[in-house]
Amino acid sequence: MFLIPLVLGIAALGYIVTQPAGSLGVGSTAPEFQLQVVGPDGLTGETAKLSSFRGNVVLLEFMESWCPYCRADAPAIESLRLDYEPRGVVFVSVAGTDRGATAESTAAFIKEYQTQWTYVLDSDNSVFRKYNVEATPTFFVLDKNGVIVSTFKGIVTTEILTSSLDAALAG
Repeated sequence: MFLIPLVLGIAALGYIVTQPAGSLGVGSTAPEFQLQVVGPDGLTGETAKLSSFRGNVVLLEFMESWCPYCRADAPAIESLRLDYEPRGVVFVSVAGTDRGATAESTAAFIKEYQTQWTYVLDSDNSVFRKYNVEATPTFFVLDKNGVIVSTFKGIVTTEILTSSLDAALAG
């Protein structure tokens, strides 16, 4: 019984360590995008533009609806949202379409995990490429001016995200 958690922990660590490091650097302005919003019933007909969130700290997640690590992180991210949204942090997930992921599968993800933040669909994965995202989940924390203050690939503890969000809020 002890071996199962140990093997899973080693596998997760191996996944994180072996991910390519091609993300944008800290101190760079986050590239602009405007994408269609996905809600629990599919595409909403609205779009969201990253620059519209300026003035707020942003937790920007790149995810895929099929990604087991994204699924594992969703409840913790929702808990963080409940704590940090009242403090002016905006949560945005850019949903990719690799391996057959769609607006419908993203909507099902939103329903399943009952997440309440903004999801946008990167239907051609152009924003994934713009941000050099090669693994999911990948997180970027942006300051109030849209500057990247930290990046994380793979499974991230809530303590690490909390620390990064606190630092971004402190300015």
